[in-house]
Amino acid sequence: MTGLFLAILLISAPLMASTPYRSDTFSLNLSGSYKNLFFASKEQATGGRYLADLNRIRLEGEGRFFEKLQAKISWDNELIGGDYISTAEFAAREAARNESYPDMEYEIHRSGRFFYGQRLHRASLQYDASPLTVTLGRQRIDWGVMRINPVTDLFVRPPIFDVEKDEFIAPVAANLGWVPAEGWKVNPVYTLEGDFDRSRTGIRVTKTIGRFDASLLGGRFLRDTLVGFDFTGDYHDMGLRGEFFHDWAVEGGDFVQSAIGIDYGFPNSLYLAIEYFFNGQGTGDRATALPFPNTGPFLKSVYEHFVGLELKYDLTPLWNLLLLSQNDLQGGSVLVNAETTYSLFSWMELLGGAVLPVGSQTGEFGPVSNLYYTHIKLFF
Repeated sequence: MTGLFLAILLISAPLMASTPYRSDTFSLNLSGSYKNLFFASKEQATGGRYLADLNRIRLEGEGRFFEKLQAKISWDNELIGGDYISTAEFAAREAARNESYPDMEYEIHRSGRFFYGQRLHRASLQYDASPLTVTLGRQRIDWGVMRINPVTDLFVRPPIFDVEKDEFIAPVAANLGWVPAEGWKVNPVYTLEGDFDRSRTGIRVTKTIGRFDASLLGGRFLRDTLVGFDFTGDYHDMGLRGEFFHDWAVEGGDFVQSAIGIDYGFPNSLYLAIEYFFNGQGTGDRATALPFPNTGPFLKSVYEHFVGLELKYDLTPLWNLLLLSQNDLQGGSVLVNAETTYSLFSWMELLGGAVLPVGSQTGEFGPVSNLYYTHIKLFF
């Protein structure tokens, strides 16, 4: 299976030039990547072991027109093998992807231990007429300032830890950025959904104050109304950041979520971040927390109090280590993600890691299964 995708890659790579065309009014850039991701774990519901071998070719294009207009698109071909295909975890993955509107994932073939599909990963058109920028299409909406628990990242809800940390589901949105004066930014956003109750409409106003950026934000996210703020800056070479919002929930009662953290980079390349996350929506009871109605974009958890830790260290300029942990202060459990990355060449990346739950089985992360993974990624 991996050999088949590598053969396709080798055939297509010579056709991919960095800039096949350029003129005074138009330029076209083409690029892409191939990833082989192998992982092993257990089903949470049954405890049955499963293996997965994911192969993805991503083709990307970027065109610029008259300097002000930019178009971007990336298209995925995915081939997955293994008994992972028959698990509830795979079904949840596909349901989350198919939920995005419009659904641009195409299941071409699935049978037993084999899946082949395609999807439109990103597609956007941006018009830059400074001080106004307008971006339309499937895109990343960059809200939130926290490193581990982005409370106010209200348009994207990544899981706490994911073996593909950058592979989030992006919405189709109208995203405006306006700089009315130096040090100010106004950012209204609307996401397109088939049902208005699933859409998200928000605005974020940011002001630079000394060495800090402070933002007020709010809007209607799904069926809930939210108002909040975030800030980020540095003090004596130490980063300080925080986020907060109040949710007037349609179901389940109003609540707040907040996070605050510090981070610091040492001269020896060691990077350390510590964050505290409070989830006022947590009930302390797994039976009532898991079915909590999805009326807003908030992070879900059983308990209320968490401390996150991130450590990064460069063993060499090409080889680094990463340790992430999420500590459940009430339930007595910890979720640890250890990872190492090595850039063998400028066009090849090797990675290996594990996600491991530790502590009480009744804690937040008690039901999580050990997961081990490796990936090889080639850029062309």
